[in-house]
Amino acid sequence: MLRIENKVIHVVDGAIDQPLVEELFEWVVASQSLGWRYGDVADAKYSTNPFWGATILSEERHGTDDPHRVEDTPDLVQQVWSRLETGLKPFRFTIRDIFVNGQTYGLENAIHTDCPRPEEGWYTVLAYLNPKWHVDWGGETVFYNKARTDIVYAVVPRPGRLVFFDARFDHWGRAPTRNTPDLRVTMAFCLTRAEDSPAP
Repeated sequence: MLRIENKVIHVVDGAIDQPLVEELFEWVVASQSLGWRYGDVADAKYSTNPFWGATILSEERHGTDDPHRVEDTPDLVQQVWSRLETGLKPFRFTIRDIFVNGQTYGLENAIHTDCPRPEEGWYTVLAYLNPKWHVDWGGETVFYNKARTDIVYAVVPRPGRLVFFDARFDHWGRAPTRNTPDLRVTMAFCLTRAEDSPAP
């Protein structure tokens, strides 16, 4: 695992095999029940930068119709979580949210963190679900230093690739370039470290 400014970031290739990536992409893009909405924003201060989003699970928003337990999510999502949970050992986490984002050219998002609190213990796993991706399609997840003055790491959204990172990391899901044929699709697992788990 790489550590930058005392925050962990780890990239895993091939964590989701190609057939499952293809199934997930087809389900996410074509699902009538997923509840895609346009207007999600990464940071409320930048409400002029909306993109597509859908909530799969929310442990925190119990007033919604979204599932509150991973056991109530579609089988494909459970398969991904099972692989993540196994791959994350010996660290243990609880899920706060699972959601998908969709971006086309021009839906630029904004620099943000996934953590509402400054203390350690909040993490994100980002899964890239496009069945194919070329470097010239852009769409990188870019990580910044604490001052937000420089890029310290960038991740190309290769099929089946995962990036695990400290949710306090300032980052930006860049939009794909104009010549990208598909929606750039990611699935995010927002996690809280269990109190009796070691810190990554």
